[in-house]
Amino acid sequence: MDIDSIFKVLFRNLTLNTGFESSSADALNANNSGAKRKLVSPDELYRKNARHASYEELTGRSFDVPNGGEGSSSGKKRTVSIEDEDDSMSGGGYDGIANPDEEDEDDRFFGDGLTSDQKDILDFVDDIDPEEEKFDLAAVRRMILKFEKTINKNQEMRVKYPDDPTKFMESETDLDEEIKRLMAMTQAPQHYPVLIELGTVSSILSLLSHENPDIAIDTIELLKELTDEEVLEVGLDEDEEVSGSEGEAGVKAFVEALVDQGLLDLLVQNLDRMNEEEANDRQGVFNTLAIFENLTSIDVSLAESIVSKCRLLPWMLNRLRVKAFDSNKQYCSELLAILLQSSSSNRKALGRLGGIDNLLQFLAVYKRKDPKDPDEIELLENLFDGLCSALGEKENKQLFLEGEGIELMVIMIKEKKMARIKAVKVLDYAMSTKSGTANCLRFVEIMGLKTLFPLFSRKGVDKLKKAYKSFSEVEEEEHIIGILASLVRNLPLESGHRLRVVRKFVEDDYAKLERLLDIREGYEARVKAFDEKVEQENKERGLDEDEIAEEEPVRALQRLDAGLYVMQLIDLIIAHLCAENLDLEEPEDGKAGAAEAESEIKAKLRNLLNRRGQSLDDIKNNLKAYLDGLEVDTALAEGARTKLLSQAGSGPLNGSTGAVEVEEGEATELTEEEDAALDALEAKEFVQYVLELL
Repeated sequence: MDIDSIFKVLFRNLTLNTGFESSSADALNANNSGAKRKLVSPDELYRKNARHASYEELTGRSFDVPNGGEGSSSGKKRTVSIEDEDDSMSGGGYDGIANPDEEDEDDRFFGDGLTSDQKDILDFVDDIDPEEEKFDLAAVRRMILKFEKTINKNQEMRVKYPDDPTKFMESETDLDEEIKRLMAMTQAPQHYPVLIELGTVSSILSLLSHENPDIAIDTIELLKELTDEEVLEVGLDEDEEVSGSEGEAGVKAFVEALVDQGLLDLLVQNLDRMNEEEANDRQGVFNTLAIFENLTSIDVSLAESIVSKCRLLPWMLNRLRVKAFDSNKQYCSELLAILLQSSSSNRKALGRLGGIDNLLQFLAVYKRKDPKDPDEIELLENLFDGLCSALGEKENKQLFLEGEGIELMVIMIKEKKMARIKAVKVLDYAMSTKSGTANCLRFVEIMGLKTLFPLFSRKGVDKLKKAYKSFSEVEEEEHIIGILASLVRNLPLESGHRLRVVRKFVEDDYAKLERLLDIREGYEARVKAFDEKVEQENKERGLDEDEIAEEEPVRALQRLDAGLYVMQLIDLIIAHLCAENLDLEEPEDGKAGAAEAESEIKAKLRNLLNRRGQSLDDIKNNLKAYLDGLEVDTALAEGARTKLLSQAGSGPLNGSTGAVEVEEGEATELTEEEDAALDALEAKEFVQYVLELL
């Protein structure tokens, strides 16, 4: 029996005869499903399916009403069919309608406009208990077994009639229906393990290689729905913690089985055979990228497997080369940023594939023009975020230098388009840590200071605020301070590059130095406001000293975010300027001029600090607190340093930072732990060095 057709006639009559609104249909759907996630509306399902599914097929139950409607006294039952409805409507009678000839003042029926059979249908639906419609284990097994039988039937018909599509067309339509019906599994993620138990995972994956590309695309859509992150939330709003945890465990087990049985390679193979000029294939590409994103959302560790076990990363880089903008290009940029932000090995893989140069080429398009719409703006931001993540690896910083990345970022800043906002952030990442020394040198060589210090002085900030809502003055300020801190840390002592940086703070009667102290004062006020807020909260909560001490690690991180970290960077810059031992005039003036200039900087700084009720001791104390907060695995770091020295054959350390001078071209391999420990040790030695000179 085709119950959907009955409802279709029923609600058409209700609308025509009584003005009955569609909200009743929505209520029936909501009452009947019990689903937490809306998949496909019945009307949409009706349009999509080549063969309309009957009520018995959807629910596994028959539907009978009394033969003769409400007034029937016989106990016989009959099955309502669409033919019965047609007969009752075309016969001109009003069987079951109350007072058909009686009208109100507005020429509307007093009756409800329903036949007896239609009333019985509504009564039956009203009596349905939503709890009965939920999937239980038996219903899931029946659905899966029917799905398996349909796959086998389709394979059998294709083998039997390989040259006659009309023979296996019906089985293909049935298979398409069963794929869509299996999406209902998202209502019961706790039963996902049944898919593994019955071998359905391999069956689903086999459909990705189906001869009919539409079947493969439908399977991709099925996998996208089954792995959607929202599935993890099914059941959580019903106070069913056990059900929620079981659902999460089921989804993770299902995803693990998919990956183990070759999902990643199969998805990329499908990407290669899709033609995005076709709308269906274009949607298939989008859904495929969504599956990869779903996998990383469910299990972050899968990000590395996605890059290492399949060719997705090269495919995405190639897809991003397409000049025309579309949603799939935007999705590629988003997925690329996701894969890079959480994995060091993925960032290194990007560098090996030439991805740094590719990203610079993609971004170069926007150096003199802005994106056209919000989606293209998101593409631009994703590309910048991916590049910033990639620059966390020292190998990629060198590739960035070789690809003229410093030059491109400086051009973007000069052009004052939207890309200029993110270009400052990229420079901060490219020049940070000792591995960014070469980029610092290059930045000064190409007159980057002439571009940077107008930003430092807030020139053009008001125009940027008006032109671009995404612009954040605070964020840009933090990145500029990061760049300056990298310059004073990385540029070699007694070098012309370092001299040019110091001169910038001395020129115009120390205007840049005053600006630096103004910024410091703002961050100091933010830190004090945070401390006062925490103190007030502790009093209101009645915390004792032990409880306050327990929360201190969390508070310390929050204090850094509130502005303490930037203030510490500013103090490092100030300490270097005060302790600078460079000749600010001409090299031939000698050491006397250097000493005089040094005392002049200190005197000016002391004078400026006194105006604010502060002194150099405040800066020293802040740096000492920063030094005390640095955690270093000294044994591991010293071992890494010894390893570098032995491999490079270089003895002396840089007196300013303790950094090892390794001969160019010498291959040195450190583990990530050794590298991190050595960076931490060098940072600590750097702070100790500036404190001694301050």
